[in-house]
Amino acid sequence: MDLPALYDDDVYAWALHQADALRRLQASGLPLPNDLDLPHVAEEIEDLGNEQRFQVEGNLARALEHLLKIVLLPDDPAVPHWLGETAAFLDTAERRYRPSMRRTVELERQWKRACQRVRLEYGEATGRHMPDACPFTVEELLAVNADPRPLVTRLAAAIAPP
Repeated sequence: MDLPALYDDDVYAWALHQADALRRLQASGLPLPNDLDLPHVAEEIEDLGNEQRFQVEGNLARALEHLLKIVLLPDDPAVPHWLGETAAFLDTAERRYRPSMRRTVELERQWKRACQRVRLEYGEATGRHMPDACPFTVEELLAVNADPRPLVTRLAAAIAPP
């Protein structure tokens, strides 16, 4: 495995690999310096990788939240702002996303958070039911080249009319 290339291409996969290697080294029974705190070093490196994933998830959650607002409140004067914000969140998520995150990004959890935020902010004022499951895949959200309008159209079709 070319670790420098992995680091450059996918720091999330690199961090998980390094944490695993450090844990295997700890379990190997090899004599190691007493001041080398391998369990905590491995945990910190793993956390570094997870922060990358959390940033992607956070940006996806905010994009989903804004998409919901656009669809549920189409006459709100903030719609142009929400479109721009959605584009920025999707762009940031796409730039930070790495293929190794595919199995670990919790899109359904982010969808539920976005729905909850919109309900907290607007209550049932929209009179429309949000889908229980996210109508998009991670790949679909990241493949729009930061143009949320096709997503708005798809989401509008998935949300029941009032």
